[in-house]
Amino acid sequence: MEERKLNLTATEKISLENEGFVKTFGKTLVVAPHADDESLGCGGAIALLRKYDVAVSILVLSDGTLSHPNSIKFPEQKLRELREKELLEAARILGVSEAKIKFLRYTDRSVPDEKSADFAAAVENVKGVLAAENPATIFVPWRRDPHPDHRAAFQLMEAAKNANHEIIEYPIWLYELAQSVDAPLASEVAAFRLDISSVIETKQRAIHAHVSQTTNLIDDDPHGFRLSEEVLANFAVPFEIYLKKKI
Repeated sequence: MEERKLNLTATEKISLENEGFVKTFGKTLVVAPHADDESLGCGGAIALLRKYDVAVSILVLSDGTLSHPNSIKFPEQKLRELREKELLEAARILGVSEAKIKFLRYTDRSVPDEKSADFAAAVENVKGVLAAENPATIFVPWRRDPHPDHRAAFQLMEAAKNANHEIIEYPIWLYELAQSVDAPLASEVAAFRLDISSVIETKQRAIHAHVSQTTNLIDDDPHGFRLSEEVLANFAVPFEIYLKKKI
């Protein structure tokens, strides 16, 4: 018998308008497979953590260059530089300084996963980041989020973390692309909602700082990626959903 799927719409609403609650996260590392995942999935939490002076750092895993692979105006290096510049602006809006951002620049859609020959080397790279940042909490995409880089991100953090790190997962493509087997199970994780209503405008500004992903700025690739209005609507609500592994 299939285990019961977790109903994300019925998750408990938790208010972050409490300094004591925010500080329970401690130093926080947000893992973004691509520049924009940090703002989409965790922009509200980042803004609230910084509001209460909790340290936040951001680790970007991929170079993001497959969003517009056929663009002449923005060839690979120029696109990578653009996406990194956009992330730096989004982070500034959310209250995170450039010094707290690390880019690993793995090839887009090829972030090393458990089946990759270079997985062990990638784990060591991530361990180096964890040693430097020493976070208490790590935000990482949902383990079965339907994108290979998102799943790889979870696998890397699971392999690199130690007992001092608590992993909290966030969904990105679970809303739009997930199949039944991708859904969280009630037996494996507990879901909760964070009230981000006081910083929702800040989160929206951070999302839209990723101009290459939210507008037609790059207009010479007919197959280029753009976040649709339907997708963006999932992240325009006054709460964020997170998942914690059950002990």
